[in-house]
Amino acid sequence: MEGYMSELWDFTHISVTRNNLQELKEIWDQWDDETKQLFYYNYGNLPYLLEVKVDKYLFRALA
Repeated sequence: MEGYMSELWDFTHISVTRNNLQELKEIWDQWDDETKQLFYYNYGNLPYLLEVKVDKYLFRALA
């Protein structure tokens, strides 16, 4: 719907300590372009987080 702002940001929390990041990447890779575009349309740039390099320094910065 035009002008709709998703409230997903209020409810979504991705933690690589609780979620298997590799599994999330594999699921994303299985989707076709149409499905990915629908996801982008509904949730914005959230999938770009799958490309963030996660290391101990990132966790230290977030603490």
